[in-house]
Amino acid sequence: MSYSTGEIAELCGITVRTVQYYDREGLLKPDGLSEGGRRVYGENSLKTMQLICAYKELGLSLAQIKEVLSDEENSRKVLLSVLNERERNLDEEIRQKLSQRESVKVIKQYLAEGKAMPKNSFSDVRIIMKGKTKLRATYAGMLVGGAVADAALIASIVLWAVKGMWLPFAISAPCVVLLVLALVLLAHRNLAYICCECGEKFRPKLAEFFFSAHTPKTRKLTCPHCGKKNFHTETYSD
Repeated sequence: MSYSTGEIAELCGITVRTVQYYDREGLLKPDGLSEGGRRVYGENSLKTMQLICAYKELGLSLAQIKEVLSDEENSRKVLLSVLNERERNLDEEIRQKLSQRESVKVIKQYLAEGKAMPKNSFSDVRIIMKGKTKLRATYAGMLVGGAVADAALIASIVLWAVKGMWLPFAISAPCVVLLVLALVLLAHRNLAYICCECGEKFRPKLAEFFFSAHTPKTRKLTCPHCGKKNFHTETYSD
């Protein structure tokens, strides 16, 4: 089956301009031209566009998408790894919600009978979404720290350029470097990754973590379990 540019765009939930842009960037090429000179795409092109859209949702840049798509089997493994991690998170959320519901029933029963509640009645409430909360806290700390570092550095540069005051820059520059290093150490300590090849969870070495390419949800690392280098899914390190 063949598709026009408009049909590809509609099936993938994007605009015609987006399809044309990906074409110009070399991510998606038409299978041929119609008699009127319009681009025609096949089933493989549709699958490729769907993968491109999926990776854009994961935060990969166009350059990274090109690299991943260069190996079709590899690209599917990365996406499958992300989906598996999401499925695990949903299963855990469901388990915790069911446990919380049972706790609510027990608490309601004790309240109805006028009895004192057991010591561990609220244990499930305390652990619900614990890992996800810590992951969000890590992201928030890095975001705030990065914003502070940027603001301090920009302000010192402006003072130097406008008023010739170089001392604030001389003081803030090394402080910003130390803050960035602290943020990197915080992220390295709190983050782990799910290998898209073998599914094992691991923490990378600091040097590899620092210099690796990354997106908001993945990082290109070498799995210590299977030795495969790829974009692996980010999660919280227990």
